Amino acid sequence: MLALQAQSPSPPPSLSLAGVLSRHLAAVHALGASGAPKTLETSGTLAGLGETGTFHYWRDGHSERDDETLGVRTQRTLRTGDREEVRNANGDVRIIRGVLAQRQITEDFIDSGDFARHPEDDVLLGPGRTLDGRPIWRLRVTPPGGASYGVGIDAANWMVDEKAYPDGDGLTVVDYDRYRNVDGALVPFLERDSNGDRAFDVTSQVVTARAGVPIDPAIFAPLVSAVIDAPAPLTVPLLSWQGHLFVRGSADGQPLTLLLDSGSQSIFLDKAAAQRLGLSVQGSLEIRGAERTQGGVAALDAIAIGGASVPVGVASVVDLTSITYDGKTVDGVLGYPFFACAEVRIDPEKMTMTMARPGSLPPLGSPIAVDTDRELPEVDASINRVRARVLVDTGDTNELLVFEAFTQAHPGLIPYARNPRFVQNSGVGGSNTSIPAMVDQLGIGPFMLYNRYADIILASKGAFADSEDAGNVGWASLKNFVVTFDLANATLSLEKTRWFDEGRGRSP
Repeated sequence: MLALQAQSPSPPPSLSLAGVLSRHLAAVHALGASGAPKTLETSGTLAGLGETGTFHYWRDGHSERDDETLGVRTQRTLRTGDREEVRNANGDVRIIRGVLAQRQITEDFIDSGDFARHPEDDVLLGPGRTLDGRPIWRLRVTPPGGASYGVGIDAANWMVDEKAYPDGDGLTVVDYDRYRNVDGALVPFLERDSNGDRAFDVTSQVVTARAGVPIDPAIFAPLVSAVIDAPAPLTVPLLSWQGHLFVRGSADGQPLTLLLDSGSQSIFLDKAAAQRLGLSVQGSLEIRGAERTQGGVAALDAIAIGGASVPVGVASVVDLTSITYDGKTVDGVLGYPFFACAEVRIDPEKMTMTMARPGSLPPLGSPIAVDTDRELPEVDASINRVRARVLVDTGDTNELLVFEAFTQAHPGLIPYARNPRFVQNSGVGGSNTSIPAMVDQLGIGPFMLYNRYADIILASKGAFADSEDAGNVGWASLKNFVVTFDLANATLSLEKTRWFDEGRGRSP
C-alpha cells in the first residue's frame, strides 16, 4: 500500500525525480499513446462486495459519463465541462464541489500525464513495494487546487501502478495493470480499488474499448434526482428517547420505528426488520460506525412517513441492536439519502419534522453552505477559534465530538485532565473510548456556542477516526436551533429557538 509520506528507514534512491518521470514518459511514448483522442468508450465487468456487475464509460471532449452496476447497487457519474454530478444507488444526485472535487483535479492531473510534465508539483518519496511485492517508485503529487495523492511508478515497466489518497479512517489504493494503446488512448484494462481490507475490494476489467467513434450527445443528458413524493409540505411528530430523535414510518404495510440520523451515509434496516419485510439481502457492505462492521444490501422501493413516500432504492442491512427506542431495537435509520431527497425541517420546540420537495419550504434562519461530496452534511466551523470542518449529526446525542487527529494537529487547543476519566461512546459496530473535555467556543455559521461539553474520541478505525473532519456537532448542541436541511441545494439553515442558550454562563 502506498503512503503519502516518506517511510523511514528506507534505502537511498538511486534515481532522481527527473529520472523517474523521464522513464515514465518514455514508457508511455513506447506504447504509441499519442494523446487522448476526442472520444473514448470502454465497457467491462465488475466483481467485489460479494457481487458481480458491469460498467460502461464514455468520454467526448470535456464530457464524461461512467455507469456502474454491482448487484442491486447502481451509480452514475456525469461530467460536463467543469460540472460533475453523481447519482447514487438511492437515486440522489449531488453536485461535486468540495473534497471530491479536489480529488478529481488530482485524478485528471495524473491520468493526463501532466504530473510527469510538471515536476514542481511532485515529490519523490523513494523506492517501495506493492502489496504483492513488486518494486515501485513512490511519489507524492499535489497539483494546484488538488488533493495530495500517492503515485506508484512500476520499477519494471515505468507505468502508473498505484494511486492512493486518504479516505475516512484509512487509505484507498487503486491499482492499474494491463495497459493497452486503444487508437492513441492509454487504457489500463485491469483496475482494483481497495481500502486495505481485501474483503471489500472491487475489481474492474475492460472487455471492449474503442476511440475516435462518435458518441450520441444524449449519453450526457443531465441527471435527474429521486425526490420525496409529497405534493405539499408535510409535518409529522417526532419521538425522543435517551437523546435520540425518532419518527414512525412503514414499508410494504409494515410499521417501522426509525432513527433520524443525518450523520449516516445510508438508509439502514435492522436484520430483523429486513426479514419481516421479506427482503432479499445480498452482497456485502463495509460500514464505518463506531467501528468498522459489515452488512448487506437489499432492494426496497420506498418508506412511507405520514402521507409522503421517501424513495429508497437500496437499503443497507446491518445489526442495529445497539440502537433502541423505548427499550426495543429500532427498525432502521434515516440517513443521508432521506435528507438528500427532501427538504427537512426539525423543530425541537414543537417536536415536529416537516418534509417537502427540495427548495420548497419558506426560508427560515441563517443559511450555511454544506459540502455533501461524501454523502454527509459537512460544514466549515471553528473550535476554540481554529478553523475546523465538522459533521452536522442529528444521530449523535453529544454536544460535540472531537477526533483525536484534530487534537494532535493542534496540541493544547482543548485542555483536558492529566489523569482523564475515560468513557465509552457507543454506536453501530461497537464503541470507542473517549476523554471528556470542555471546548470554550464552537462557531457554526454566524453563531457562537460557548462551553461545549465535548468528548475527545480515541479511535483508529471507524467514523470517529475520520481524516477529513475535526469532529461531529451533535443533537445536544443542534437542539438550540430549528434546523433545516436542504442538501439537494447544499444548504443548512439554523434559526434560534426560544430556549436558545449560547452557554456563556455554564461551568465545567
